[in-house]
Amino acid sequence: MNGKPYEIDESELHAWVDGQLAEARRAAVEAAVAADDGLAARAGAYRAQNEEIRALFGDAAHEPVPRHLQPHRVAARWNRRRWLVPFAASAAWLAIGLAGGWFAHDRLGEGAVVEASRHVASQALSAHRVYAVEVLHPVEVFADQEAHLVKWLSKRLGHQIRTPDLTPQGFRLVGGRLLPAEGGAPAAQFMYENAAGRRVTVYVSLYRSGQETAFRYQTVEDVGAFIWLEPDMAYAVAGDISREPLLAVSRIVYDTLEPVE
Repeated sequence: MNGKPYEIDESELHAWVDGQLAEARRAAVEAAVAADDGLAARAGAYRAQNEEIRALFGDAAHEPVPRHLQPHRVAARWNRRRWLVPFAASAAWLAIGLAGGWFAHDRLGEGAVVEASRHVASQALSAHRVYAVEVLHPVEVFADQEAHLVKWLSKRLGHQIRTPDLTPQGFRLVGGRLLPAEGGAPAAQFMYENAAGRRVTVYVSLYRSGQETAFRYQTVEDVGAFIWLEPDMAYAVAGDISREPLLAVSRIVYDTLEPVE
């Protein structure tokens, strides 16, 4: 095939071997393989590889890719982790920023997904501003009943949640409460406090956006929040502390609450 009458790339060759090539290209690939010994040899090697995979893994080779390994979900998690690098290495964030503004490094931040994130941020920030100033009744269930708190909120949300350990950042668990979310659905808030009396809250709600997003940052007056979405859940970390320590707290929360399927 010195004249290269056929233009066949590797993805098409793989698809043809796997029986998944579109009908419109099948004849061209078959002709190319028949005319080119090199292509034919590669196609034979791919078939042999498929047989080896089937022999090694049996039916598992035909199972669908788990949700947490699907490419767009892996990309969303990678983009989140770009936010979670040490702050000194990510000073480029500071390029844009108005109070109430958004910072995003993902490509899903348009239309409905942006609105979903803003809505979750509004709920999380409102709940923080209401309850973080409470002295006698900041939470419904205090930290001395943590096991009961987690069991109760997990049952109400229909989703197993955990209380992140924020002691590495100097925050101890105060407790938590049940909150209303979109359409009367339940949400959970966990509150933490440091030695200076500053508080941060972790907001968890059911939210069927169908999307995974990277971290977003929003501020309202003196309170900031990092927000991210999973296909069926929404998370936010809010506090009246500067962005650097809030990011460090968010990193722990994300690592604790990241779903494993």
